[in-house]
Amino acid sequence: MCCPRCKGLMDLTRFYDLLDDTGSIAFDAWRCICCGEVLDSVVYTNRTQRPRFTRLRKPQAVRM
Repeated sequence: MCCPRCKGLMDLTRFYDLLDDTGSIAFDAWRCICCGEVLDSVVYTNRTQRPRFTRLRKPQAVRM
């Protein structure tokens, strides 16, 4: 697998999150050996989904 950031080699690595509240301590993710980019299933899903419609806020007047 090639890194989407630097096109370097990615290695499948097991990461441990001891402060996770979901009860899942370990997860597997791809890590680039050149730049350190970490790509797991959550990151990949968030990067590939189309952004949802967000309501635009009216600009607020600046107070001085």
